[in-house]
Amino acid sequence: MSDSRFRVLYSDIGGVLATNGWDTNLRRRLCAHFDLDREEVERRHGLMFDSYERGFMSLEDYLAYVIFWTERPFTLDAIREFTYSQSIPWVENIEFFRQLKTRNSLKLALISNEGAGITEYRVEKFKLRELADFLVISNFVRFRKPDTDIWKLALNLAGAAPSESIYIDDRELFANVAASIGFTTIHHTSLLKTRKRLQELGLDVGEELAE
Repeated sequence: MSDSRFRVLYSDIGGVLATNGWDTNLRRRLCAHFDLDREEVERRHGLMFDSYERGFMSLEDYLAYVIFWTERPFTLDAIREFTYSQSIPWVENIEFFRQLKTRNSLKLALISNEGAGITEYRVEKFKLRELADFLVISNFVRFRKPDTDIWKLALNLAGAAPSESIYIDDRELFANVAASIGFTTIHHTSLLKTRKRLQELGLDVGEELAE
């Protein structure tokens, strides 16, 4: 066990523990698969996505505006199933975080921008309730990164100060926002680099890296 000053580890989900739930690359694949006008989908997405990720509309309502605003030769279920199929957990990363939490007696919380429907699927598929002590998901809490309130809420839920907290995100901008309110942050680009940085911060990352 380490003698680190840190009590809580916070992490994003997509880009750190798994693929993203609904991003530009996924929409590109979806448009190609279903022969959709990508420019029109992106235009409509840009108008609706903030409300969707903040929990003010369901996945079905979002898709109705973005894709099913006109008659389609496929169903909403087909879009949903394709989208879900693209969510892939990164098992090695998840297991590393699980062991890191145990070795260092840390609380582990996940802070993520995720929309309704996709969130529930990913939480269940990736077994995130078993991994994390609690989840701070945009569509549940009505805040969305880069709103500083989402990180402040996460701190309050853990009863922790920023100085006791590490935040990990694959988006450097979000890591920088968290740093601005006092978190020690890691811009995640690979598991190896994140492991090394955590070790530098005094955490026990296991024998594999220490060797």
